[in-house]
Amino acid sequence: MLLEVVYKPTSLFSLRRSDATNPAAKSLIAPSPYSIKMALINAAITFKSFDDDIFEMIKNLEIHYNLPDFICVNNCFVKNQSKYEVKTKKENVNLEDIEGYAFKTTIGFREYIYYNDLVKILIKTEIKEKKDIDFLKSLFMRVNYFGKRGSFFQFIEAKEYNDNKRPPGYSYIFDEIVSNNYGKNMIIFKMDDVDKEAKFTNMNSYSGEKAKRVSKIYCFEYEQYRANKNFTLLRKIK
Repeated sequence: MLLEVVYKPTSLFSLRRSDATNPAAKSLIAPSPYSIKMALINAAITFKSFDDDIFEMIKNLEIHYNLPDFICVNNCFVKNQSKYEVKTKKENVNLEDIEGYAFKTTIGFREYIYYNDLVKILIKTEIKEKKDIDFLKSLFMRVNYFGKRGSFFQFIEAKEYNDNKRPPGYSYIFDEIVSNNYGKNMIIFKMDDVDKEAKFTNMNSYSGEKAKRVSKIYCFEYEQYRANKNFTLLRKIK
């Protein structure tokens, strides 16, 4: 079945691409599947209950996006506090005796995304029990940000589609485009998802296990409408 979750963005969104560096971090235009599933796991642990069955349910969700007609990508330079690197071979160096102390100020490039309307997330799942569907809805209701902390979203509603027919306007995964010979122009983003072999310890920040992620190419029906040194405006192709 399909579950459509609708959110209203209440602030600018930013989520650094997995291949970006810290000084120059371009943003994805939507929360990655990995970040959405992490938010659901956090909601389950904080407000509900959590076990291996719930983790497997969240891990196996397939996620697609229906973004607003216009998306504005704002280019910004920000000040960051980075750890001061002691470039000396001397032992027992007192950081307070070094100019800059423990931290130093650096300049970083960031992108912040403005949505002009609602953001819709489509969840494809094999869940059939109504109590499990209601539980999944309750988790989405308790998520108030995706990606970088401060990228706030307000839950609006959740709709169920039992016919498995995807509503129009949603993103595609690259494999679907190739198999269906899709002809429209698109922009693509590489997003992280949870590996099918991953366990909870691979997503637990307090575990020593290595994270298991898999990259997926998502295709969005957008074109560059306007751009200058300060912003890039994307328009949905209809």
